[in-house]
Amino acid sequence: MYHRVSCCSQYLLSVLLLSIGVTGMSPAVGNDDVRVRYRIETIAGNGKPGDTPAGESVARQVPVDLPFGVTYGPDGGLYITTVGSHRVLRLDPDSGLITPVAGTGKPGYSGDGGLATEARLNEPYEVRFDSQGDMIIIEMRNHVLRKVERASGRISTLAGDGVKGDRGDGGPAKRARFYNPHSIILDRDDHIYIADISNHRVRRIDARSGRMGTVAGNGIRGYPRDGQQATEQPLITPQGIAIYEDALWIASFQGQVVWRVDLKTGVITRIAGVGKKGYSGDGGDPLKATFDGPRGVMMAPSGMLYVVEGENNIIRAIDTRRGSIGTIAGSGPEHHLYAGDGVDALQAPLWQPHGVCIGPGGSLVISDTINHRVRKLVPVLSGK
Repeated sequence: MYHRVSCCSQYLLSVLLLSIGVTGMSPAVGNDDVRVRYRIETIAGNGKPGDTPAGESVARQVPVDLPFGVTYGPDGGLYITTVGSHRVLRLDPDSGLITPVAGTGKPGYSGDGGLATEARLNEPYEVRFDSQGDMIIIEMRNHVLRKVERASGRISTLAGDGVKGDRGDGGPAKRARFYNPHSIILDRDDHIYIADISNHRVRRIDARSGRMGTVAGNGIRGYPRDGQQATEQPLITPQGIAIYEDALWIASFQGQVVWRVDLKTGVITRIAGVGKKGYSGDGGDPLKATFDGPRGVMMAPSGMLYVVEGENNIIRAIDTRRGSIGTIAGSGPEHHLYAGDGVDALQAPLWQPHGVCIGPGGSLVISDTINHRVRKLVPVLSGK
């Protein structure tokens, strides 16, 4: 029987040695007792594009082509989506071996009813797991969500009919249409939230009825007004999404902002970003910060929101309780070529990173996308 492992593992608030987990932060947003920095290392990918071989391979010796989503599954494995080779991979953290678990390595839309390893996918962007251990894959270019059953390994289409469009609210998810769906997240009741980028909406599949609905955005591209009903307001390219304390957190990669939607009241509020491109604000109020390309997001149980900025080539942490922001990895927009491991993560160039998740012991895992690597940020304790 699997022991469920969450990407949102507990992280340390004040003392690293509690072993619940730890969140690394820049000195500007660190706590007063310890300063936690990150050391970066590669755990998958040899830096070259190309298909990952079938069967088991040493993860650091084979291609991992344009990795996007990263998440830990209920079996403790790290699951990676590769846009370049149209696969979902599983990395065994203990052995360091990587294995394709969905996709054939060629783009397409086929295989429903058969094994996931024999199905064609088209740009799988993210993968999540429901409470039964079934794997949910979002395919941007096929405009669908697919499910791989844990017990049988068979794949089926869960939502979308494979044609881009904007329809289906109030009806069954299988008849709905999306337009470049990017990110997904499941809440504690297995309701699925989908960032439907080009429709400028965040949509929701009810776990009980299987029906589709919208929770944010009215289909018009634009900036919502704070304090209004999210479904009555425009949105602009919602991409990364997270669920935390009955709220939906949304990052807009073209709007350069992060919003919060109260799932009880439906009210939307801007919580970070001024809506302009830039790289500023570390150590200050997140509402005054500038972003460039916020993409994947991940929320820790403590209220730390990790934001991956693709164009700034960095990872930032927003303390949503204290109202502060800081960079935790990446050396900025001017540096992107891979330059080695074992260094402070703030000195490590990243190249359009997309995904982030929280791993065991407070580590973070990120997809260093155009460098064709998956990397781990290992917390390091240092004095003040």
